[in-house]
Amino acid sequence: MSGVPDTCRDATEIRSIRSMDLRIVNWIGELVGSVVPVILLALVIISVGADVIGRNIFSSPIFGASEVSVLAFVWLVWLGVIGAAKRDELMGVRYFVDLLPPRGKQLVHATTDMMVAIIAAGVIYAAIMQIRTARFTAFMSIDVPKWVMSVGLAISMATIVVIFVARAWGGLKQARSADR
Repeated sequence: MSGVPDTCRDATEIRSIRSMDLRIVNWIGELVGSVVPVILLALVIISVGADVIGRNIFSSPIFGASEVSVLAFVWLVWLGVIGAAKRDELMGVRYFVDLLPPRGKQLVHATTDMMVAIIAAGVIYAAIMQIRTARFTAFMSIDVPKWVMSVGLAISMATIVVIFVARAWGGLKQARSADR
């Protein structure tokens, strides 16, 4: 960072998990939300590319490559959502709140953070129902159960609940200290 204050960065830092001094949560969030999705993206590109080359040049597709790429892509999305939430990059959530005047913005941010956490908890319930109904099906060529995709959704939403409840708590504390 340069010595010149960046007001956009300052506002984001206020709402980030990093400002709550939860270093291990930040490290795990960075790993799960940024590093692992990059590895999964590489796996998707390699498996699809190798399958296309095998099919078109050697007339021999790679057995299970499409299922591996589907699983990797699904987990890429779910884990990428964690990274976006951790970095406060879920634009649909922030956009309208950031249009409000500064007074009381922390309280509104905390309220919207709790609403997002409640919605994510509802999605966890839906993912659990998907797991219960898909437990007897599997990807045929790689023999991996299809409920593995729904587990990724549940993990992603559980992480979002933790992130947004922590942010709401921090926002409420800041709003309360600003009133004093």
